[in-house]
Amino acid sequence: MNFLHIPNLPESDVALVAMSGTYQTIINAIEVLGIKVIKIRPCQNLSKPVSSHADMLVHHLGGCQVVISKGEEYLKSQLIQNGFDVADSNVCVSNLYPHDVALNAARVGNKLIAKRNVLDQNVLSYCEENRIQIIPVNQGYAKCSTVVIDDQSIITSDPSIAEAAIHADIDVLRIIPGDVELDGYDYGFLGGACGMIGKNLMAFTGNIQTHHDYNKIKTYCSNKNVNILSLTNSSLIDIGGIIPLRIKITSKMESVL
Repeated sequence: MNFLHIPNLPESDVALVAMSGTYQTIINAIEVLGIKVIKIRPCQNLSKPVSSHADMLVHHLGGCQVVISKGEEYLKSQLIQNGFDVADSNVCVSNLYPHDVALNAARVGNKLIAKRNVLDQNVLSYCEENRIQIIPVNQGYAKCSTVVIDDQSIITSDPSIAEAAIHADIDVLRIIPGDVELDGYDYGFLGGACGMIGKNLMAFTGNIQTHHDYNKIKTYCSNKNVNILSLTNSSLIDIGGIIPLRIKITSKMESVL
């Protein structure tokens, strides 16, 4: 297995992802594709509906470097076993916004969409040292709210993210909010219901055809040379995203599908 060079954007078929360990049906669907899963355990500091969300507890910087929420020792051990250099966040996350979103930032190529004033110092320092442009937004749940299609394209329902991304020369498909389940909330975010599992393959946690803007999403992805895969026939669920971490050396996804 090799590491992803650019977070969220695998160069070939994915071999390892981090995702919530709560949704076994979705985990099974991922594992059937030959992908190993690091299962995120619930963090007691977060509210229950998002306590095992990967996008709250893990931020992939690129290559073998990741930042995780301070105190998540089991998660740290799993990442180290898979070859990662793991840094703890400066503070533990808590269930009070915005103290829960220090790692919830969306890398889009050489740009990072984030609520800058709450961004973890490790992530901020990495961006400054590696000339990653930070795009400040009002939305603290930036990763949840952003579907990263390629290094210049995103899908989002959030107006502040859409506006800021366009100003930063990122192509944006704006969709309506909703049609994504998240216990305890009116709805979840589409960015938390998907993840790239191949160079040109986006996997969704449920049936993407149930989304009101399915046709727009399908067309947009197709125009970006990205195929879409529904992992289950159920409703879309915001599970905190599917974070690709390592890729296979040889490509066999097509034969699996």
